[in-house]
Amino acid sequence: MTATGHHYSVQTIQKAVKQTIDSGNSLRGVEKNLKLDVSEEEVSTPSFSSVRNWLGRIGLYELQREKEERTDWVFIIDLTVELGKQKCLVILGVSQEYLESTVFPSQRGLKHNEVELLALEIMESTRGEIIEQKLSELTNIVGCPVQIISDHGSDLEKGIKLYIQKFTSVIYTYDVTHAMALILKHELAKSEKYQSFIQKCNQCRHQLQQTELSFISPPSQRSQCRYFNIEKLINWAQRLLNCPIDTLFELSSNSDQEALNQILIIKFGWLEEYIEEISIWGQMVLMTRTLETQLKRNGISQQSNIEFELQQCSTVNNVNSDFQNSILEYITNESSQIPVGKTFLATSDVIESIFGKYKNLSSKSPIKQIGQMVLNISLCTMNLATFVIKQALENVRYVDLKNWCFQVFGQSTLSKRKIVFSVWDDDTEFA
Repeated sequence: MTATGHHYSVQTIQKAVKQTIDSGNSLRGVEKNLKLDVSEEEVSTPSFSSVRNWLGRIGLYELQREKEERTDWVFIIDLTVELGKQKCLVILGVSQEYLESTVFPSQRGLKHNEVELLALEIMESTRGEIIEQKLSELTNIVGCPVQIISDHGSDLEKGIKLYIQKFTSVIYTYDVTHAMALILKHELAKSEKYQSFIQKCNQCRHQLQQTELSFISPPSQRSQCRYFNIEKLINWAQRLLNCPIDTLFELSSNSDQEALNQILIIKFGWLEEYIEEISIWGQMVLMTRTLETQLKRNGISQQSNIEFELQQCSTVNNVNSDFQNSILEYITNESSQIPVGKTFLATSDVIESIFGKYKNLSSKSPIKQIGQMVLNISLCTMNLATFVIKQALENVRYVDLKNWCFQVFGQSTLSKRKIVFSVWDDDTEFA
């Protein structure tokens, strides 16, 4: 099957697109993979630039495709940034009917292909008034949502609150993942003991990188959003403290057990200072992850706070009351907005996951600027069946993609950079 005006079959195009979106291959990697699969009858394979154009055209088709108007949309909203001053506002949608009939009964999170891309806006200013305007414009097209979920970023929060002043029936839910990370941050960022712990973990990691004990070095820490995955450090410390010396001796290349024991004391003896705190931090992480798991699997309802209290009372002993109260305050506030007998979505994880996939793809670009590759966000949510790809390529021409990119982005950073350095090369003479 071939799309009108195309040399390559839709199946070949589908394979190229799926290798990029599903497998995360680079464009040049896809080009090479297709060459490996070429049959004797075929004389040519697509270039990486052809693959890039297919991705852009299919992504633009999905973005511009008419969306269904409903009265039960759930909007999942967030911003992503790259180099430069532009930001990308993304609004995903899923129907409350689908959540209740399919997702919540399965006790799982949303998959990429279960949400629709309702809006993708490239913005130089994300003031609350502009966010509210974009939400209102979308409402005029697809209908008023029953719920909006976001991470409480300042601009987004202001815009959503302005929007809710006009549409008072909309439920505004604070994403549980961000809420729990912020509660952990408030507790641990002010703890001198915890700050010294992560510093010593960093020092220990650097000291062990090129040694025989590199296999038990502390995990690397995120430079940003580090309170989203602090359990990696806590789990490492707890497991190392409980690991028998005989196991470490068997796994190391040191034949002298006494010498190895001395090395372990030198390299890891500092952990003894934190035994009590590590236990408490572990329980704090357990509390947040327990609530996250509950809400991500079952959704949020007026019964959520009762269910959480029953779970956490049996597992937590030494965590201070202020921390526990912060978590209970979150679940009480959010669950109180939910109508009796109803269950709603509690997390925006799906949009964070799609952003992660997009950034993995955009990281392979020469310059990490928001550009045509942002249309890959559309592709992450699509059913990439052959008939959909054929329809997309027959409805969106390359010139349509080119015009859209120029209208939205203007001249690219890479293009400007090439001009500057080509002028420099032409005018510079070396002695």
